[in-house]
Amino acid sequence: MKSEYCTKLGYSYPMGVSAQDGALNIVVEFPHSPEKSCGIILYTMGNETMRIPFCEKYRIGTLYCVRLEGIRVKKFTYEFFLDDQVFCDPYAKVIAGREKWGKALGEKTSPRAAFCMDETSFDWEDDRPLCRDYEDTILYSLHMRGFTKHSSSGVKQKGTFEGLTEKLDYLKGLGVTAIEFMPFYEFNEIIYNPAYTTFDVQRMPFMEEKNVWEYRLNYWGFSDRDNYYFAPKYSYGAGKDPVRSCKNMIRQLHKNGLECVMQIYFAKEQAPGFILDVLRHWVLEYHVDGFHLMGIGLPMELIGRDPILKRTKIYCETTCAEQIYGRKKDVPEFKNIGCYRDDFRFDSRKFLKGDEDMLSRMAAYIKDNSPWEAQIHHITDYRGFTLLDLVSYDRKHNEENGEENRDGSDYNYSWNCGVEGPSRKKNIQALRLSQRKNALSFLMLSQATPLLMAGDEFGHSAGGNNNAYCQDNKVNWLNWNHDKPGSELLDFTKKLIEFRKNHPILHSKKMLRAMDYESQGYPDISYHGEQAWYAQFENYNRHLGVLYCGLYEKKADLTSDDFVYVAYNMHWITHEFALPILPQAYDWEIVYGTRLHEEDKQAGEFLFEEGEEQKKVTVAPRSVLVLVGKKSASVCKKESPKKEKEE
Repeated sequence: MKSEYCTKLGYSYPMGVSAQDGALNIVVEFPHSPEKSCGIILYTMGNETMRIPFCEKYRIGTLYCVRLEGIRVKKFTYEFFLDDQVFCDPYAKVIAGREKWGKALGEKTSPRAAFCMDETSFDWEDDRPLCRDYEDTILYSLHMRGFTKHSSSGVKQKGTFEGLTEKLDYLKGLGVTAIEFMPFYEFNEIIYNPAYTTFDVQRMPFMEEKNVWEYRLNYWGFSDRDNYYFAPKYSYGAGKDPVRSCKNMIRQLHKNGLECVMQIYFAKEQAPGFILDVLRHWVLEYHVDGFHLMGIGLPMELIGRDPILKRTKIYCETTCAEQIYGRKKDVPEFKNIGCYRDDFRFDSRKFLKGDEDMLSRMAAYIKDNSPWEAQIHHITDYRGFTLLDLVSYDRKHNEENGEENRDGSDYNYSWNCGVEGPSRKKNIQALRLSQRKNALSFLMLSQATPLLMAGDEFGHSAGGNNNAYCQDNKVNWLNWNHDKPGSELLDFTKKLIEFRKNHPILHSKKMLRAMDYESQGYPDISYHGEQAWYAQFENYNRHLGVLYCGLYEKKADLTSDDFVYVAYNMHWITHEFALPILPQAYDWEIVYGTRLHEEDKQAGEFLFEEGEEQKKVTVAPRSVLVLVGKKSASVCKKESPKKEKEE
């Protein structure tokens, strides 16, 4: 590299290194005493080529703003130096040295920022974030590597952005509308610890470096250090350009009607301004649709009021509407703030296994909605059992993590249905299948935005591991070879999602009041029991009927929605529910049940026998039954618009 360069005062934004009119604009913070030397080191072909010190006259506050002209090399890596110390640019857009997953650089070797002067702009083809309302959103949480890494995934580029793109037909067919990704910004998957004196040789086939014994893997991607939040993870790209790979994936997601939501964990020492810069970067440069923010002391008021992020989904694990909107809480133009509801996760699990005193809580969750803050409901996530494990294990089994099963939560609120772990008993398998259908029904038939964990729709198991943070193997990789119950559950999940979408009363944009405020003759939502209009909320009961009045919502064709009645029976005995009387010319129709007998299962819908009085319905133990009340076909035909007479 030739050294004919000159430096001038540069612009103070953007942070990091950027190309401007054939020159480099460098903005970096050096909170140090003036007597210390600082600057940038440029490398070509891996070797130091040029060390350029920064002058005090280019300093604004604690920032150095330098315009570097005369650099002839088009591609290089760089680091910043402060006396004898060097560090990587926290605003780097690409990180060199982490191209291969699981490759150890060495504990004292730091990665470098990579830069290309001739970087061509990405053609987004008029792509924009989709800005879908929370009420119309169905989230699907997955790990970029684990989703397609297994040999059964059938994709060419396994465990990558490209591999995810190859699975778009599956995701569309499932019916979800937004993909929530575990971290795919650049993180260090190597966890060093001198205490690791032994190594499990069974992990060797999954490691890029075969001679490394002193570390384990940070599979999930959450870490307090060694994160580069502005760069997509290099090893998640199939080629040599992770930026283009990531952008192409997001563009293809949008073309298929799917939003991209990122999980981002911020350590508590991160400055609010830095956090805001990160979120803006992914929205502006990558067209990301939303963020699931994690960490302590997040500046939610600053984030929630930022104009660039006002149409970006932002949700965290605490409620923050009051903090953002104040006491007045004006309804925003686009409801973009949400709350990740762990309480629903735990209470719905208790209800599922038949704990007492859960009806009042579940009734509140079912109608849970807010004009200011979306509610995100989930029953499983990576920090606990998968859905299959939730009904297969009473206790965690984290022995493979190497921590003597001390890690992970002991509070899973699970039930193994009679046998710990896998079972060939048909009655156990049938009960576990119906329990999973029940759990998915809790999720999809409540007003809140549902979040489904990848693999739960067909029965992925982690073998009872509820804290698989270091398992880069079949524990976390989805096995796409479904057994018979898995195939049945997948088909059920698709139909359940479609049912939710087809009935706007199940995901209303308005907050349900449990009142007849439009004089429809029915409240928008009401609760029932063995007698219609009399819910039995006593602590010892475990069954509840819920009626949604579809007259309060319009379908896509502007006709009124149907009545929907959901009978939940988590008791271990059968219960008979009295059905509310429908308006004249309406009939009840059984849509599905999670534990109907085999002889009752037909290809079409489940109907009452002809002439049968529609006053009550029997619901099997530990099951959910769903009915729809709609106008009879003859009435609909009479009400259809008459054809115009021919002239």
